[in-house]
Order: sequence, then C-alpha cells, then structure tokens
Amino acid sequence: MSSKKLSVFGKNHKTVYILLLSVFVAVMPHSRILLSMSEIGLVLLWLIEGNFKIKFQKLKQSPEVILFISIFFIHILGLLHTENFSYAFKDLKIKLPVLILPVIIASSPELRKKDIQKILNIFIISLILKNLYGIFLILRGDIDNPQQLAGSFSHIRYALMLNIAAFSGLYFFLFSSSNKKSKILYLITFIWFGIFIFILHSVTGWVIFAVLIIFSFVKSISEQEKNTVKIISALFFVIIISGFSFYIFRAVTEFYKSDVLIPSELERYTKEGNVYSHNPDSEQKENGHYTNIYICEKELKEAWEKRSRIPYYGRDKKNQPLKQTLIRYLTSEGLRKDKEGVSELSAEDIRNIENGMTNRIFADKFSLYPKIYEILWQAERYKSGETPDNKSILQRLEFLKAGKEIIKRNFWSGVGTGDIKDAYEKQYADMHSRLSEKHRLRSHNQYITIFATFGVFGFLWFVFALIYPVVKTKKYKDYLFMISFLTVILSMFNEDTLETQMGATIFAFFLSFFMFAEKNETEK
Repeated sequence: MSSKKLSVFGKNHKTVYILLLSVFVAVMPHSRILLSMSEIGLVLLWLIEGNFKIKFQKLKQSPEVILFISIFFIHILGLLHTENFSYAFKDLKIKLPVLILPVIIASSPELRKKDIQKILNIFIISLILKNLYGIFLILRGDIDNPQQLAGSFSHIRYALMLNIAAFSGLYFFLFSSSNKKSKILYLITFIWFGIFIFILHSVTGWVIFAVLIIFSFVKSISEQEKNTVKIISALFFVIIISGFSFYIFRAVTEFYKSDVLIPSELERYTKEGNVYSHNPDSEQKENGHYTNIYICEKELKEAWEKRSRIPYYGRDKKNQPLKQTLIRYLTSEGLRKDKEGVSELSAEDIRNIENGMTNRIFADKFSLYPKIYEILWQAERYKSGETPDNKSILQRLEFLKAGKEIIKRNFWSGVGTGDIKDAYEKQYADMHSRLSEKHRLRSHNQYITIFATFGVFGFLWFVFALIYPVVKTKKYKDYLFMISFLTVILSMFNEDTLETQMGATIFAFFLSFFMFAEKNETEK
C-alpha cells in the first residue's frame, strides 16, 4: 500500500489541518487538557496522512528545522550524566512540544497568508473572550489580585500570549491589505490587549510590550515612503515615550519622598499614657512615612483583636506575620501604631490587612503605580538584608544567585537533565539561604537554567539553535515572526519559559508557526 493511501481525508487534508491549528490556538488560553488533546490531534493527522518520504525529504531540505528541534535533543544528551532519571523523564515530557510541533508544521501543507490570518484571528478572539470573562469576575468581586485574571495559568504565560495577539493585530492594522473596517477593529484589539497587559501587573509583559512597541515603530517608519508620515509617526512615538518616562520618574520621586525625622522631637507617650517604641535609625518607610516609630504594641494588640478574629500574633491570609502587615498598613496611611491609629481604620482597611495588604496603595488593584512601588520597596529591603520570602523580586535575586553558583561549580558539563532540581536544593543548603523550603525554586532565567544543566557548550548550542535558523531563513525581515521571537527570548531572561508545558508550547508553536508554515512566500 502506498503512503498516500493512508490519508483518509484526501483533498480535504489541508482543511482539516487548518481546522486543528485553529482549535489548538483557540484552546491555548483556556485549558491545558484541551491543548494537549489538540496537540495529539495534530500528531494523529500527521500520521494518518502518511507520505513520510515526502515529509522527511522536506525536513532534510530544511536544516533549520533539525537545528531548532536539537534544543530537545540536548536534553536527551543531558541524560548521559544524570542520576535523577525520574525528574529527567518528567522534564522531557514537558518539552515534547519542542520536538513535535516544529516537525509537524514544517512537513505539513504550507499555508497561505490568509490562512495564517484566519488562525491568528481565532487566537485573538479566544483571548478577548478570556479577557471579557476576567472583567466579569472583576465586576463580581471575585478578583483580589490582577494576576488572578490568568486563571489556572501563570500570569507571565498569559502576558506572552497577550503580547503576541496584540502585535499580530497591530501587524494587520499597519501592513495587511485588510479593508478599513477590519483595520479599525485590529487597532482596537491592539489597544484592548495593551491595556489588559498593564492591568495584569506582569513586569515581564510590560517590558516585552515596550520592546515590541519600539520594534514596531522602527519597522513602520522604515517602510513609509512619505516624509510627512515619518515625522508625524516619530512625534507620536516621542510623545508616548516621554509620557511613560515622566510617569516612571514621578513614581520613583513619589516613592523616595520622606517625612522629616528629628529623633529628639518624637513624643514618648500615647494619648492613653502608654510608652511608644521608636527606632529612628531604621530606614524602612511606607509612602514616605517611617515605619518603626510611634509603635505601642500593647495598644495595637488590644485594639486590633477587638476588630478582627485574626490574632495580633497570628498570620494574615498571605501567611505573613499579621502584626507586621498591620504596622506597615498603618504607616502607609500616616497613622500612629497605637489604639487611636487602629480606631481610624475603616472596615475595608481591616479586611485589607487580614488579606495581607501591607500598604493602602495596593487597594488600587489595577493601577501601574502599586507595582512600581512594590519593586522599589523590595529593592530597598534587599539592601537592608531582609528575608526574601513572599517577595517576588527578592526571591528572584536569590534564585539567580543560586544559579550562578551552580554554573561556577559545573561550568563545562553542567549537572545533567535530571539533576538540576537536586543541584538547586543542594546549593540553597550550602549557601544557607534565607528562603523557606517551598520558595527554593530555580533561577527563573531560562539561559541560566540551560547553562547550569548542560554547561558552556550546551548553552552555546542552545543560543546558536535559537539564532541561526532566524538568520538562515531571513525571518528577521518577517514582522509576525519577530514579535513571537522577541516575546520568547525576552521572556527567558525573567522566566524558565521551557520548564512548563504552557511555556514550552508557546515557544515551540509560535516560533515554528511563523518560521515554517509559510516557507515559500516572502513578505512584501
């Protein structure tokens, strides 16, 4: 029997293939299980079609495909000096999309531009529906933290998808031949996703969005022929950058505003006649107010326990010491830490403190400033040697420190595919890390993880396998490819993108889709 007879779809095979790709992108923002099922569907279709000689011939003629999937095979090589095979096989399972998706897309029927646009339209619509559901949850009061908008996924992975969808919409607005009505809808889509990325409070998402804005501006200007349009576009860009820079400047200035503290003038007694505790040498502040002055724990405990069921020496709902949350919150309001200060708190303030909110500004859940404040505050606390637990920025610095030490010890060969987790656990113990056991994670930097796992040669091959296919296929000229490429490589500076199923799928699918699906057409 010839291989062609294996296909049960005949001439409709390409239609089924496009349908499965559409289902794949439609379920991607919503369900890991459905995503896995749609990936299995793509594999089955690829097998049912047959024509394996033609497929392998296609792959042989595209060495960049082999180079790309070599990222998976360096993990196979990493088994040679692995001891923990249980973890290694789990890791390989997570990274299967890096092997499967490039092979399927590169050896399947090539897609036309309008096919790619239809698939991306479905992806955009699917994300809009998820956004609308998130807004519904906000209005219903079910969202306490903007990052919960991602649902069961990491908010960082969600931000990656939003960025790819946003700038796909911008591409169709700027460069496609769509009609005016469609272009307006694409522009609205871009603005919608941009706003949602900022609401999501993903710093990684913000950085990627900013870089893609600059990239889009440069590409748009370079393709304009009229000088007037170039000048207007440049002015618009300068206005946006200036406005954002001014906002950041004001936020940083506001953070570093401070009360004037004269230790000799600090009052010694509360209105109830109890003694205040003062530590004017402490630099810790909230909204410019000194935290460790005007504290009377006796009054604080009595006043707090009359208004809340959580004990003063208990823990808030974020598992932080309640008394520290209370003291910081009162300070952020400019109140003294005594009976009078607690009496001025509203019922909403009490709920905020019970929920672990340490500063009143965090009640504004969807503003940009609280996130900037949090980053600056954590940086200041890191300088003063505070424990990094439950502080995302401080934890990441500790992760990076551990990763760099592992690289130093295993520079040439790395620790192997299955032993990276064990290596981190040992390193945290050796450096007497102040992180609690549950927070002792990997570096949250894919490049450091690859270096620590496979050594310097494995790391160099990983970078080469990422960059050379782009150069070989000249995809750096392709806007849609570049937005996915920049999104992925930037995310890997602040995230172990390939260490989760969703991250590996985003990485493998979008790079493969934009690099291999439309090989024989060049962008005009």
